[in-house]
Amino acid sequence: MDGVYIYSRRVNFVDTDAMGVVHHANYLHYFEEARVAWLRDRGLIGEHYPYAPLCFAVLESRVEHHRGPRFDDEMKIAVVARRERLKIRFRYAIYNAAQTSLLATGETLLVPVDPQIKPVRMKAEITQQLEREPWIETWPSSL
Repeated sequence: MDGVYIYSRRVNFVDTDAMGVVHHANYLHYFEEARVAWLRDRGLIGEHYPYAPLCFAVLESRVEHHRGPRFDDEMKIAVVARRERLKIRFRYAIYNAAQTSLLATGETLLVPVDPQIKPVRMKAEITQQLEREPWIETWPSSL
């Protein structure tokens, strides 16, 4: 999967619920971590608050749970992004460390806003990067 950004992290104990698996609310947190790491990797972190007045506000979020990871499991989070007019859609797939099992998938739709939380146009640097990004409609069951 050429060009797909992969973010790695382990499941912390605090992330788990009484059944010992990742609590459902934490997947959006994982997506956020991976999205910020994607911005950093693509050289765009300087275009985002607090380094610039631009911030990306989440308009929509969706998570599908396939299989729950447990404490200390290593996860690989695949991230792709594309521009949809003034918005950015991110798609995520969380795999186990060996990338042989799909644990969760999801999406977020974001809009760039100014400090007054009013929608603004993206800078050319962001738009140009998004035009180069790969896109995946359906995540494979393994990478």
